Amino acid sequence: MDESLILHNLYNSFVSYIPNIIGFFILLFLGWGIGKILGRVAEEIIKRSKIESALFKKKPIVSLASLASIIVSWSIYLLFIKAGVDVLGIKAISDILSSLLAFIPKFVAFLIVFFVGYFISEYLRVSIEKSEIEYKGIIAKIVFWLGIYVSAIIALPLVGIDVFILQLLLIIVIIIILLPISVGISLAIRDELKKEIKKYLKKLSKI
Repeated sequence: MDESLILHNLYNSFVSYIPNIIGFFILLFLGWGIGKILGRVAEEIIKRSKIESALFKKKPIVSLASLASIIVSWSIYLLFIKAGVDVLGIKAISDILSSLLAFIPKFVAFLIVFFVGYFISEYLRVSIEKSEIEYKGIIAKIVFWLGIYVSAIIALPLVGIDVFILQLLLIIVIIIILLPISVGISLAIRDELKKEIKKYLKKLSKI
């Protein structure tokens, strides 16, 4: 009698849970379809905007259009998967999916900041290379990689990565670069001042 009652309760529980399972699969199917469509839309928008050709001279390893498609598609997939898991009532998995969904906007912000920094660095590099200043090739490369480094320092905290060591290294590099320059400028100014003082003293002696 007890065994039959247990089996009966299990059967009733399973039957009552069937609508939840059906709802879960419906949400998965909807999420897959909507994610695919919006992913393709995002890809087409990036392609037609010609952002890649403006940012990169050569074809990048990872296409921005493909990356946008993946981010949009998986954002939709995860959103619907979480909704389906909520229907099933599995809180542990739902919490993990919530964390992933919360991370996506941070990752997008990281990409935007980094690529803006890359674009500015590339623009400065090209401008310096087109100029008539001495050692323009070396200066252009230094400015470009320094710009990328600064972009990374600004962007990485957006995804929760501590950049204290990177900031410290940047300060050290700036000191190493600027110190010789400042010393050279001060020496040049000192020599010029000496020349001007001598000229002035000569004029005074003739009076």
